Amino acid sequence: MTVVYFIVVLGVLVFFHELGHFLMAKKAGIRVEKFSLGFGPKLFSFTKGETIYLVSLLPLGGYVKLTGQDEDEENMKDDPRAYISKTIGQRLQVVFAGPIMNIILALFLMPLVFMIGRSIPAYLVEPPVVIGVQADSAASHEDFRKGDRILSIGKKTMETWEEVIDFILLHPGSEEVFKIDRAQRIFEKRVTLGVGDENKAGFLGVEPQLFVGNEAVIDILKPGGPAEKAGFQAGDKVIKIGDEDIETWSEMSQRVSQSEGKTLVFVVLRQEVKRKIQVIPQYDKDLKKWLIGIQKDSEKMGGEKVLRKYGFFQALQKGWQELYRLTKLTFSVLGRLVTLQLSYKTLGGPIRIAQASASAAQSGFSHLLFFMAFLSLQLGVLNLLPIPVLDGGHVIFLFWEKVMKKPLHKTVKNVMDHTGLALLLFLMLLVTLNDIDSVWGFRDLLDKVKSIF
Repeated sequence: MTVVYFIVVLGVLVFFHELGHFLMAKKAGIRVEKFSLGFGPKLFSFTKGETIYLVSLLPLGGYVKLTGQDEDEENMKDDPRAYISKTIGQRLQVVFAGPIMNIILALFLMPLVFMIGRSIPAYLVEPPVVIGVQADSAASHEDFRKGDRILSIGKKTMETWEEVIDFILLHPGSEEVFKIDRAQRIFEKRVTLGVGDENKAGFLGVEPQLFVGNEAVIDILKPGGPAEKAGFQAGDKVIKIGDEDIETWSEMSQRVSQSEGKTLVFVVLRQEVKRKIQVIPQYDKDLKKWLIGIQKDSEKMGGEKVLRKYGFFQALQKGWQELYRLTKLTFSVLGRLVTLQLSYKTLGGPIRIAQASASAAQSGFSHLLFFMAFLSLQLGVLNLLPIPVLDGGHVIFLFWEKVMKKPLHKTVKNVMDHTGLALLLFLMLLVTLNDIDSVWGFRDLLDKVKSIF
């Protein structure tokens, strides 16, 4: 079913993207020869009017074939139905229409998610009363304590943890005034919010997700990782590292990250029996921290869940706010990738997208819609990047034609297109190999292949 969900999700997003190009081309009077979902050999097709509609074998994209877009430009300029014969403005509209259609789809789907309702952690709708303070965080430095009730941040009154968390996430590194109620004594604190190591979002150190459902129980082992090699098993509960008692996943992660590669002695509880396991952490150059290759199932985190629905207008507001947050996050990730502050290994390729599609579908319809809205936003934004073969690359070529009063030389354009395609294929290969290593591990995969023979 994972493959089915992947094909359905990607198929819907690609269909709307190509539909944007198709409709705008029709509006401009351009002849559309083919409309294909997928690449490669066709599975089936039919013809309606002047267009052949196809479903092709490889479900990793699609295309719309326009008369005069790829053929000899000199021979097609006199054809009033050819792409090349249209004004630069009309051609720009055709190019922009694909990404814009994906963004419009995201703007439609995300509010729908909030109208249908999503299962969210129960603490999000509870009053923001501190249940724990993470060591060496902005909150610990400013002496936040268990039981503190956050009344407001700046001029904004805070009624729920959802409001507090949203504010903190969107204000990394900013200085804010917190109004606190501590045992009926009200006072203010001036706090500089922290910045998350991985997502660069705001961070305080009292967020409930750090403590609710944060037991140090191992759910997932990375294939071939230090923990798997040392003999850890899914379900092991870590109760001690060395002489230090461990109560939460955060405490365990912090202890591992501070190990500097030295051997750690874990005490775990497995089926009510205590076991000692020695493990040597490995340094991850991309995350810049020591790890042993264990994960917690995100579905188990956050504790009790509640279904949260919103009315039409509030759902619009919530949905578009979420898209704004995701857009900022997308550009932040892109910026850090370009400046080499973030590794390609943090990206997900087709295998992890397929897994995420299946996981979202199994979690419920609204979760699947949320994932589709997120991917549609990504598809719209990424296609506007100024890279040849992407829509953004075509935009650059058209602006060149506008400024220079003539198209870019055909040979130069072909070289740039082939270079852009090669770079994208190389990046896709890297993230796909990273997917394989993350999901199965190269050693396990090779062992499985060898066992066949």
